[in-house]
Amino acid sequence: MELSTVAAELYALLPAEFIAARGARAKEAKASGDAALATRIGRLPKPSAAAWAINMLARSGATELEQLLGLGAALRDAQTELDPARLRELGQQRPHLLAAAVGKADEIAAGLGVRLSDAAASDITGTLRAALGDTDAAAAVRSGLLVRGLSGDGVDAVDLSGAVALEGGAVPAAPAAPRVKTDDGDTSARESLRAKAEDAERAAGQAEAELAEAERSLAEARFRRRELQAALKETRERLASLEEELATAEQDARRASRTAEAADKLAAQKRRIAGQARRWLDRYSGPGGG
Repeated sequence: MELSTVAAELYALLPAEFIAARGARAKEAKASGDAALATRIGRLPKPSAAAWAINMLARSGATELEQLLGLGAALRDAQTELDPARLRELGQQRPHLLAAAVGKADEIAAGLGVRLSDAAASDITGTLRAALGDTDAAAAVRSGLLVRGLSGDGVDAVDLSGAVALEGGAVPAAPAAPRVKTDDGDTSARESLRAKAEDAERAAGQAEAELAEAERSLAEARFRRRELQAALKETRERLASLEEELATAEQDARRASRTAEAADKLAAQKRRIAGQARRWLDRYSGPGGG
């Protein structure tokens, strides 16, 4: 028995089944003589409702999720390349793909008999939005071992501490397809799901213009920052060169000053000698002299 195998099994279960199954697997590991594994299994956290739904979405191989994460990769490339036009073009797809992925997660959960609260739906939206802007967050969403929801602002790295059950976890084999019900209650759930998806799309559409503008401003700010960093580097190098020239000039000035002082002293001495010689000359050239 390996921890990764147990985790793959546990995180494919319904929320109501998780605690009992985890306890049973821990007991099996302990009975087999592997107390350390039993402890590690017992510490596997139960996922939040949103994390569980996203795990089911990832394990189902839903095209909605892959399309959304593919869009995230394209957006990050456009951001790196400082391509505002491409960012706007891709940004227009974001609300539709995000609403589709959130709706698919809700649909899968409903098909498995789990009704997600509005808070859980909001957490799913925030997590998928974080995965759009962060490569590691996208990998965590794909892992199928998510424990809690994620949040991100598209600029700073997403905090993944304690977010995935196992470090370096990968999506295990997908479980059986969700059980889709056909009774009236399920019809009502689908209608509620559709309404939630439409509301989410409208809300995302309202925010899209602001987000596109913010991304454009961010791209311009990063470009300007690089320009200023280059200018600052050039200025610092020029300043260092000028400081060296100034130090040399100050040394030359000190040497010239000392030379001038010495020349002045020498000139004064010569003037004194010349004056004395003139006086002697005048004395011997006067009346009676010579």
